[in-house]
Amino acid sequence: MLRFSYLFAGLAVLSLGGCAVSPETDSTADAVKSHVASKTEKEKLPAADFPPQVLYQLLVAELAGQRGQLDVAVANYLAAAKDSQEPEIAARAARISIFTQSLSEALEAAELWVKLEPENPEARRTLAPLLLAFGRAPEAEQHYDKFIALSANKPDRGFSEISAQLSRDKNNIAALSVMDKLLAKNKSLPHAWLAHAQLVMHQVKLKLALDSVDHALDLKSHWAPAVVLRARIISLQGNKQAALDYLEDERGDALENDIGVGLSYARLLTEVEQFKKAREEFERLAVLEPRNPDVVYAAGVLALQLKDYDQAEKRLKRVLSLGSRTLGAHFYLGRLYEKKNNFTLALKHFLAVRHGEFYLGAQTRAASLLAELGKLEKAQELLHSLRLSNAQERARIYLVEAELLRKAGKFKEALDFLTAKLEEMPDDTSLRYSRALMAEKVGELEVAEKDLLVIIEREPSNAQALNALGYTLADRTQRFDEALGYIERALAVKPEDAAIIDSMGWVQYRMGNHEKAVEHLRRAMELINDAEVAAHLGEVLWSMGNKQGALEVWEKALRENPNHKVLNDIMKRFGL
Repeated sequence: MLRFSYLFAGLAVLSLGGCAVSPETDSTADAVKSHVASKTEKEKLPAADFPPQVLYQLLVAELAGQRGQLDVAVANYLAAAKDSQEPEIAARAARISIFTQSLSEALEAAELWVKLEPENPEARRTLAPLLLAFGRAPEAEQHYDKFIALSANKPDRGFSEISAQLSRDKNNIAALSVMDKLLAKNKSLPHAWLAHAQLVMHQVKLKLALDSVDHALDLKSHWAPAVVLRARIISLQGNKQAALDYLEDERGDALENDIGVGLSYARLLTEVEQFKKAREEFERLAVLEPRNPDVVYAAGVLALQLKDYDQAEKRLKRVLSLGSRTLGAHFYLGRLYEKKNNFTLALKHFLAVRHGEFYLGAQTRAASLLAELGKLEKAQELLHSLRLSNAQERARIYLVEAELLRKAGKFKEALDFLTAKLEEMPDDTSLRYSRALMAEKVGELEVAEKDLLVIIEREPSNAQALNALGYTLADRTQRFDEALGYIERALAVKPEDAAIIDSMGWVQYRMGNHEKAVEHLRRAMELINDAEVAAHLGEVLWSMGNKQGALEVWEKALRENPNHKVLNDIMKRFGL
């Protein structure tokens, strides 16, 4: 075995352990470049026992990878593998080709790897899903068979990895066909039935999934992974209570202290909103497994949801000390300190989330906090620095920046900003809707109406746009019949929406139908305790001569929302 180490060596972690043939990153080029940059200071190309041509190919691949020239890197790794006939280089060529989605090259490299190391289970596991992706299911099955044989030292014989790969294949029929044939040869193995159940559950064949997991439990009773999966399938069938009852029975039997079963039970309790009971279970599990980051993390998040901030802080800090689930812990600690009005600590934790699923949420919250602290320019700089991988994320960040400008009272600047972004993304409904609201705010009613009509033409059942246009016409013009029509259309789509019911009350008031207005506004107040609805109801009651009723409504709302602009403006208008 030749000894060599070079910059892309770290990409070994991107082997096919939990995936089929797709990378787990949004931006492959950025991921490769950032990875290489982090390794540059630590690793150098070695003087190894390669022929000069192979060393040259590896060097070119290295430099190309650092520069983001991924096609060049892939081509040279594959060439080096062919020329050297070294299995380690073939493996690297296969992994990097998969990572960059160069599937033809990945297939060629994986086939070479298997040829050079036929008894290497990793090589077989790498090649099989690539063959399946190219429609070569019988060959994929053969390599999975060999992978199972080579995995005899594993309790599951590699079936969990096979199920994970097949679940990610785009051809459900071919994937299930391969799994069916593998199962037929391993019917005495409970892990094979479990893997089959996992795959068909992923394909939403829930009855078949339940049958398979029951076969697994017949072979291995009170088996925690199968119990958890069975409960999940029952829940997906729409019977969460039956799933809970099943888990309670199993917990009362042999699995009382099984962490996987306990976590499944506690999470299902949160799904049915039995938060107090769920928290008790999470806390019980945290005592049983104080070093299990999943358990401690879940207990901390639920404590935060239930507003037990001291316990949430204790649990989430414990997660940080355990060194796992740290990004989520930082995010929720940021939310916790934000609720405590400790913006300095909140910012520290939000800014610590530099990637992952919480990245954008944390960074946008950090920007909002900076703006609230009077640092609007720094907030904008932060938003402009974010790594965005698609149009949806760009639109989301644009909306956040526009909202920061609005909160800062920079309405015209916000309108101009949204106008510029709409030129970039003219079909984005959320940006157009936001510009309509901003245009109304600065009195540019023609722009607002035009934007809302564009949305309604595209989406005739967009209740939000229908309501916004109806309310704007009712509040800012005399076109009451048109306003009523739009609001009626919005109510037809969402008859229980308090904001739309409030708009109906307002247009009735503007049309002189005071009794109808009060009826709708009181109904809106029943659905949502909102200061603006209270402001409207109070104005109608005052106009009807019921000044005492108006004062009672306004004073109650003012106690709960002392700085609400609409409420205060209306009261000032009536000399209060």
